[in-house]
Amino acid sequence: METFELLWTAGAEWKLRLLVLAVVGQMLLVFRLYGVMSAARMKAGKEGRITAETYRATQSEPEDLAVYSRAVTNQFEAPVIFYTLVIMALALGTASWLTVVFAIAFVALRWMHGNEMIGAHDVMRRRKIFLTSIKVLVALMAEVTVSAMIWA
Repeated sequence: METFELLWTAGAEWKLRLLVLAVVGQMLLVFRLYGVMSAARMKAGKEGRITAETYRATQSEPEDLAVYSRAVTNQFEAPVIFYTLVIMALALGTASWLTVVFAIAFVALRWMHGNEMIGAHDVMRRRKIFLTSIKVLVALMAEVTVSAMIWA
């Protein structure tokens, strides 16, 4: 049992640092996708394919640009749950090394998902990455819940 307890008690300062880095990594993905989306829109504007009118509520943007908008929008769906779970674990003081592993895995998968979406955009590959990230998120949720029940 003592070895098991080390998951929660060992290296508290490093767990905090790594969780902060995971959250910042997720935020950097959002900023990267905003940058790529903005660059694609500016290029399309210079080519005359879109105008300011394109972005009124009643207009739709070309499909090759919409993928960037969807990539950004995706960062405000499941990642919101990720942020909440990490904040809960830190606020309760129950973050374990499993929390860290799941958080880093989730962010790595979100980066893979984002890159797939704005890159090759193989929908089936993207779906597999997405589903894996959701499984990791559910595992993180279960881990945070169990930790809160045991250690809080």
